[in-house]
Amino acid sequence: MNIGSIIVNINSVKDIEKINKDTKYINISIDNIDIGVIDYLLVNGKDYLYSDSINAINGYIYVNYDMFVGSEKVIDNIIDRMPSNLSNIEKIRYVYIYLGKILSSDINTIEDKNEVISFSNISTINNIWGSINKGKTNDITVSKIFMYILNRIGIKSELINSSVNCIGNKVYLDDNKFIVVNLFNDLAYIQGGFCLRYFDKYNSDKKIDKKLGYISDEYTDYYLNKTLSDIDLLDSNVVEIILSLTEKIIDIENIGTLELSKIYRDIFDKYLPNYDVRINNFYVVDSSNKKHFIVINYGEEYYSYNYNKKCFMKVKYEDIYKNLENHLIGLYNDENFIKDRKEVRV
Repeated sequence: MNIGSIIVNINSVKDIEKINKDTKYINISIDNIDIGVIDYLLVNGKDYLYSDSINAINGYIYVNYDMFVGSEKVIDNIIDRMPSNLSNIEKIRYVYIYLGKILSSDINTIEDKNEVISFSNISTINNIWGSINKGKTNDITVSKIFMYILNRIGIKSELINSSVNCIGNKVYLDDNKFIVVNLFNDLAYIQGGFCLRYFDKYNSDKKIDKKLGYISDEYTDYYLNKTLSDIDLLDSNVVEIILSLTEKIIDIENIGTLELSKIYRDIFDKYLPNYDVRINNFYVVDSSNKKHFIVINYGEEYYSYNYNKKCFMKVKYEDIYKNLENHLIGLYNDENFIKDRKEVRV
């Protein structure tokens, strides 16, 4: 059996002719996409597994037909919901923000944070359709998804190594002008409704963002600053006060856990720069997966967000310690958690 018939690379509708009865795996070019290929496979491709390719380099990480179809429906929805009469920079920003709202990073796929990593989880989010399906991503995959959708709407984009040690995108506004963006590093800010941080020199544009429905009036930065600028830093409950005030401003329910950790790290660094406020990443022990949550602590006070009650609540150190000892919860690698007055790094 010819390996070339089992694995088929498709760059155009003409390449569909390569598919035969032996075909099992299909690599689809996403940097020079032919929408006719997608349309054909959505109807006729239920027997195949799918991976993406860029510059004729195949990913070789495959997902099934259902993931492929479901994710293409999400992409179609993104494109169909795009407002009409947008300029190129507005289209780019629309896709950037939309993806930032539906995709989050997954601590369970980060090698340095885990003793053991599920190969299945890593494989899935390294495929663009698997990533969309799971709602989880990494810097390379989210940049590929962004490039793929932009190419679908006629805007040229490339993957690059950005200046922040992360894969990003070079996006062309026209033949002579481009911007460099990093969606992965902006996920937290998008989910929190903040001014963008990694959208080249166009980070703040309230006029466009109101037009796109990203904000109604001001960015979250404004409301946080207005609320927190005058807090009493000498109040013994200042951390609890900040948590109580910010949970009313930030839409925590729709923010990924790592993204939430990043947002609160920024808040405490800005408003309590001289306070040793710690944010530790824990997980609930589960046979199928580790459910990530964060614990914020200052001194002897510990807080975690209760999604049922929709607020931060105090938790007792003794309860955290007991649950760790009984293996009901766990601590991710390289965390700072005070245990018996000693700093423990796991």
